[in-house]
Amino acid sequence: MKLNERLQAIKAEFKHSAPVEVQSVMNRAAEDLKQSGIMDMTLKVGDRVPEVTLPDTKGTPVSLASCLEKGPLVLTFFRGQW
Repeated sequence: MKLNERLQAIKAEFKHSAPVEVQSVMNRAAEDLKQSGIMDMTLKVGDRVPEVTLPDTKGTPVSLASCLEKGPLVLTFFRGQW
């Protein structure tokens, strides 16, 4: 399954199973981010990512170069503890 297909499936499952109140909060937060202009500052398809090393979820340093050796990748950043 392609990434976009998987993401659409996750989105559909969330819409089906999450309480309406939760969906409302999530949708409002996403819209607030869009309205903030943050999307104008993000990397676009084809942009080069600066070489950095970041900690994984266990705190182990992982370089982007080592990940890219395995193929394309998607970066996810957590905004703190949930």
